[in-house]
Formats: sequence, structure tokens, C-alpha cells
Amino acid sequence: MKLPLHTVLSPLLKPNLSSTYTFCQHPIFSGSVFYTYFYGVIGLFVSVHHLKKHLGVIPYDVSCAVDDSIRNIMVLHDLRIISNTLGILQYTSLLIGCATENPGLFLPHLAGELVILVFKFFNIIFLLLTLYNCKSMAKVCDKAASVAVITFNWFQEFCVFRRYLCICDL
Repeated sequence: MKLPLHTVLSPLLKPNLSSTYTFCQHPIFSGSVFYTYFYGVIGLFVSVHHLKKHLGVIPYDVSCAVDDSIRNIMVLHDLRIISNTLGILQYTSLLIGCATENPGLFLPHLAGELVILVFKFFNIIFLLLTLYNCKSMAKVCDKAASVAVITFNWFQEFCVFRRYLCICDL
């Protein structure tokens, strides 16, 4: 069975299969399957909790809203519901991919986390450019820790993806 987007992924993955195999053989990644299960279950529970918190709650009566800030709060509320729903979808596909050993189901979560990682990295760069007080430095440290954890999670998940990937998928 071919991976979705195999015409895009094959030129990236095929030449690097041996180097990714060597990378994933590092002892840090020895328990990556169990780590991915744990990470997926925790992420699913957090996403469901956040969705339950925001679903059915209207922050303000939008029909009376003439102020743009109230409308912006409602847009932010809707975006939170959308992002939590996408999180549930991503973590569910990650868990089903682990259970069925299907590497194609890892792609939504790998792509989503990579996009988040890129945005956080650029956010750190912009914070470094505007570094002028201790408060900005604390934000940079928080974001750098977040980027480190997301990168570690992404590599763990990629090693599970690589383990379930066979040459016929590319």
C-alpha cells in the first residue's frame, strides 16, 4: 500500500532510509512506540478536555455586540474549538496508526507538529529581534523549552513512523 503523497515523500525518504535507520537506533528512541502511545493518549485527553471546556460556552452575547473586541473574542473562541477538534483528529489518527502499524496515519500528526514547530521557531526569532527587557528573555526561554519538547516528540513519532514504514510504501 502506497503512502498518501508518496510522489512527494519518496524523493525525501528513499535516499535517507539508511541514515534515518541509524538515527532511530539510538538508545533514546528505543521505547519510541510506547512513548508515542503515551503521548497520543495524553494529547487526546487534553484535546477532549479543552473542547468540552469551550464547546457550548458563548463568551458574550454576539447579537448585542457592536464592539469589535467582543467579535474578536468570539472569533478566538471559534478558533479554539477548531484547533481542539483538529487536535482530536490528529491524536486519534496517531493512536490508530500505532495500533494498526499503518505509517500513513502518522502523516497528519507529523505534518501538524512540524507546522507548529516552524511557527514557534519563527516566534523565537522575532522575540530575539525585539529583545529589550527581562520579560522578553523569559518568553524566549519558555518558547525554547517548548520547541525542545515538541522537537523531541516529533523525533520519537518519526522513529515509530520509520519503523512501520517499509520500502513498498514509498
